Amino acid sequence: MDRASEMNLRDIAISAVGGALYALVGYVSWLGLTFYGVRFWPSVVIPATISCLYGASVGGLSAAIGIFISDIATHGNAILSLTVGVTSNFTCFYIIGKLAGGNKYSVRRYLVASTLGLTVGHLIIGIGLLLWSQYFPLPFQESLTPLSIAAALTISFVTFAWELPFALILVPPIVHAVKRAGR
Repeated sequence: MDRASEMNLRDIAISAVGGALYALVGYVSWLGLTFYGVRFWPSVVIPATISCLYGASVGGLSAAIGIFISDIATHGNAILSLTVGVTSNFTCFYIIGKLAGGNKYSVRRYLVASTLGLTVGHLIIGIGLLLWSQYFPLPFQESLTPLSIAAALTISFVTFAWELPFALILVPPIVHAVKRAGR
């Protein structure tokens, strides 16, 4: 069975529960810290773990659901969430699951996959906010403030740096413990 093309009821349930958990933990752990409207986000551990255990589609979908719920609860802009937040999160955790999910998992593969996935995801955020800011105000701003390319790349780098340590340090022992317990 190709996990990317076929999701069963268990996969959908895990995606929904993972998305809810991602939103809840993200909402309570962001501590009010934002960088151009992008929140401090240690909860990346949740969809990264799901991507490793259940594969690309489940991890990507759980992240997409979770960030959408969280975005609506914080800044309330569904269009921005769907175009930037959902897209970047799905892509990031899909990459992680595709490269290091399921039977392909090893710590080495995960370290490479998570670094690549987070890089791509955060570049999508930076570019998405760059384009958005040319026409609409960013979250938590009242006026139009177009970003420069340098600012967009800085957003990508800073938010990547906020998340990477959590993903690299916490996910491998969690995945190991869950696999050892028999998932």
